[in-house]
Amino acid sequence: MTEVHFEVRVTFEEAQRFAALSGDHNPLHTDPDYAAGTTFGRPILHGAFSAALFSRMAGMHLPGRACLLHGMRLRFVAPILPPTTLRVTGTLLHASPEAGEVTVAIDDISTGIRCVEGSYRYGYHQQRESAPVLDAPPPAPTRHDPAAPVILITGSSGGLGSALRTLVGESALPWSRNPSDTDLLQGRPVAGIIHCGWPAPDNQRLIQLGSATHAAVQHQVAAPLEQMITLAQTLATHGLPGAPLILVGSTLAEPGWHHYRMPLYSLGKSLIPTLTRILALELGAKGQKCLGVVFDIIEGPGMNASTSKAIRLKHADRSPFGQLITTGEAAAQLHWLLNNPSIFTSGATLTLSGGMVP
Repeated sequence: MTEVHFEVRVTFEEAQRFAALSGDHNPLHTDPDYAAGTTFGRPILHGAFSAALFSRMAGMHLPGRACLLHGMRLRFVAPILPPTTLRVTGTLLHASPEAGEVTVAIDDISTGIRCVEGSYRYGYHQQRESAPVLDAPPPAPTRHDPAAPVILITGSSGGLGSALRTLVGESALPWSRNPSDTDLLQGRPVAGIIHCGWPAPDNQRLIQLGSATHAAVQHQVAAPLEQMITLAQTLATHGLPGAPLILVGSTLAEPGWHHYRMPLYSLGKSLIPTLTRILALELGAKGQKCLGVVFDIIEGPGMNASTSKAIRLKHADRSPFGQLITTGEAAAQLHWLLNNPSIFTSGATLTLSGGMVP
């Protein structure tokens, strides 16, 4: 059985600094005169200070550097009365290559009293892999040819966007989807737009949003829709004949993939097929195209970089090939569509998931 302990001296001054940091200035913790009139006789330490000691055990000892806390449980057995010295003991309850659980006890050394006991569950964070998967992109030119067409790429700092910039090369132009970005064109024509940027998935049920409903819907659904319309307007105004607008979707927006645990993300992404058909008609009148491309979970840097190995293996098992698409492979497919002159791709939403099952 693995056991780790450390000791920490807690003074009243440190408790005051914690109050300033947390914003909890309750007089039971900060005012000696007030606390003297309570059954404790003097200020007691914030309960959250004990939680911080649990976090120290996790981040520095069990499991240490790669720790990602999933949750903790604390029971306050007796108050901690600064100044005092505490002994924090962590015992590894169980562990696997993916996760573990540790029990923790905090004792007052001077009195031998058990003050806090509880536990925490942890996993491991993954360090970002070097991106992109493909060869390093050429250095950006210091001066632009005013006649050279550009490819606008949103989300260009992410894993997929970075890989795309590598493939596209000097003609790639990062784009924030803001109409004022047209100044960055400097009069150059647009040969295509690839829309990879998207808000991070939400994690609350719609009926639990409460007062945050309007802001959440604006962020996850309304704003992405407005941004895609802005991109179409940019292409219509500055695009070359035959230039495509490619909207990148996700199978996570489809029924059965995650039980709609990311409902607003699903709603936003589900706009892409219908919007693709609408914009295909409108842009088609100008000789331009719109198409959607839907990927499954993408291996590598980007939104899924923090996904655990176990989850990635689980998703790979859904594929008949036993593997996930990489950022380099996904970028290559988008690059191929970018350069495909066929007008018959316009209006289509292509699902490139390798036949993965839900």
